[in-house]
Order: sequence, then C-alpha cells, then structure tokens
Amino acid sequence: MKTIFNANRAFIIPYIIFILLGAVLIIINSKSITHLEFNTLHNSFFDVFFYYATNLGDGVMALLIVIILIVIKYKYALIVALSTIIASLITQLLKHTFFSGIVRPKKFFEGVHELYFVPGVNNHLYNSFPSGHSTCAFSLYFSLALLVKNKLLKFIFFSVALLSAYSRIYLSQHFFEDVYVGSLIGTIIAFVVFYAISTKANIKLEESLITQLKKQ
Repeated sequence: MKTIFNANRAFIIPYIIFILLGAVLIIINSKSITHLEFNTLHNSFFDVFFYYATNLGDGVMALLIVIILIVIKYKYALIVALSTIIASLITQLLKHTFFSGIVRPKKFFEGVHELYFVPGVNNHLYNSFPSGHSTCAFSLYFSLALLVKNKLLKFIFFSVALLSAYSRIYLSQHFFEDVYVGSLIGTIIAFVVFYAISTKANIKLEESLITQLKKQ
C-alpha cells in the first residue's frame, strides 16, 4: 500500500487536501450557507463550461473509457469497470434507501431563496445524497491515475475528477456534502479494486483485444 501511495502522490496528496479543507467547510458552515455562497459564483463562460464538464463524470464517459481500455489491456478495463460499477451501485443504494428523503438544492430552497440556475439544465428535486456523478468521476479518474506512471497525468486526472464533481454544485444539482461523500466512495472503491486485481497474476488479463485479434 505504501508503494501505491508513493507512486500516486500527484493524485492522492491534492485529494487529501481537498478532503481536509472540505471537512473544515462542512464543520464551520451549514450546507445551505455553503451552497448559497457557491451559487453566487456564476458567469456566462462557466455556465457553458460546467454544463458540459458535468458529463465527464457520468456513466457514458466511463463506458467509453472502458471500451478504449479493452483495446489496450483487459486488466485496465476490468479495474476501471469494476471500480465505477461497484462505487456507483453503493451510492445508488444509499441514495434510494437510507437517504431517499434528502432533497436537492432546488427543492430545499423552494419558496425560501431564489437560486441561480444554469439555462438548459433540468434540475432534479430528490435523492441528493450522495452525488452519483461525483462517485463515478472519482472512481473513474482515480482508477486511471493508478494505471498510468506519468505524474502530470495523475494530477490532470485529479483535476478532471474535481471539476466534474464541482459541476454538480455549480449546476445546483447537489450540495457540497453530497459531492464530498460521493468522492470518498469513488476513491476508496477504486483503490480497493485496483489493489485486489493488481496483486493477482492472471495471464489472460494481461492481454487485449488487439493481441486476441493478432492470434486469429
């Protein structure tokens, strides 16, 4: 585990900083105050940017990346696929059982405060906690960070995960706490899946679609 940590500092250290600062924010502010503060940070450029950036953390993006990885190496595809599927299932289970009654910002502030909503976005009302997009984003991009050696790429993957997660707050689809916990679920599951698969030798998993085609 120490080796994995050292090899992935470019992702893990910024993430730890995010977790610590996020914990402080959750402790000192209520979720309503925090969201209202974030909701003031809008302009036309970021409206468009986050409208599209939010798609970086959805299931379609994860599926596309898994398909690409099948061509490169089956093991990589399996790690990313299992990480995103397991993490997403946990979040959906929590969202629709224990936390099914938790409303999203649009419903929470209805009749209390007029939020700014990005034009063209269909804002949901229920099942706010945890954030499914944030879970998917962090499980997906942390998995990818674990698979590459380049430190800059690892940091880029962290940045993409964070931007995708923040887009959920920017678009008023989730509160900060939703995103925070979603990121934890995604990151932890990605690490567990990577550790479980990478420590087991399997010749077939080292192959890819390309190598399979060459054998025919």
